[in-house]
Amino acid sequence: MAKRHEAGMPVKRIGIVGNPQRREVAEAIDRFSDMARKGRVEVWIDEDLARLCRGGDRFCKREAMREGADVVVAFGGDGTILRAAGAVGAAGVPILGVNLGRMGFLAEVGADELEGSLERLLKGDYRVEERMTLEGRVNGEAHLYFALNDIVVEKGACSRVVSIEAWISDEPVSAFSGNGIAVVTPVGSTGYSLSAGGPVVHPSMDAIILTPICPHSLSMRPVIVPGNQSVRVRVRADHSELMLASDGVTACSLKPGDEISVRRADHKVKLVNLKGLSFYELLSRKLDWSLNGRE
Repeated sequence: MAKRHEAGMPVKRIGIVGNPQRREVAEAIDRFSDMARKGRVEVWIDEDLARLCRGGDRFCKREAMREGADVVVAFGGDGTILRAAGAVGAAGVPILGVNLGRMGFLAEVGADELEGSLERLLKGDYRVEERMTLEGRVNGEAHLYFALNDIVVEKGACSRVVSIEAWISDEPVSAFSGNGIAVVTPVGSTGYSLSAGGPVVHPSMDAIILTPICPHSLSMRPVIVPGNQSVRVRVRADHSELMLASDGVTACSLKPGDEISVRRADHKVKLVNLKGLSFYELLSRKLDWSLNGRE
């Protein structure tokens, strides 16, 4: 196995991923790729972008960047960064997000900041922040589902509610009817969980959040537990339109009676921080918490 690139080292090879459905993403990637190659940086581009981008030094699968890239730059919104984390996160490759979407909590820089961002990468002028991840499995099967944001159990297109039973470290905690439940990392606390009424949790914390989704009980509230505890969820329903989603992508269908176990994963995802913004500054900007905007 190749020696892992350390944070703060000058970058010599960059992997690039992006949303292949958006033309503006391809244009930004081409511009960034041209600048990087002029700086004598080798550029590997996700093969899904081959029909849109002119190309760097090679097209390859995202997974090939695990050993080949010093940094992976993800062009798009948070969804693109989450997919990059799924591809290279376990290998410890740092990920830099370029926000071409809307809110972009995970995206570090804007499209107008590409040149300056590249210069800092080339100099090693950046820091890396580690974020915890989750792993889930269904009915004790060997296959694992990893998530940087959340693992969600919910009903599908059917309008009927489901019944959810939840245990924390094998101790029963709740049973309710509703649309489902989200098991969430601190990073994911500003995503789907926040829209479902969950708390905002600092991303450096070692914790797991359980957020009920549209519970049919006013007493049901989100719960935050230590990161070293495990979560087990059983789903029951009179229909079979149930699903498990990992980081917003449907991972598999579920059957009534299935049990999903979730725990902290052994690896963390590394995110590049170029601007040095604190989490509280980020909240103020992204959620418009600034008093100046209301005067």
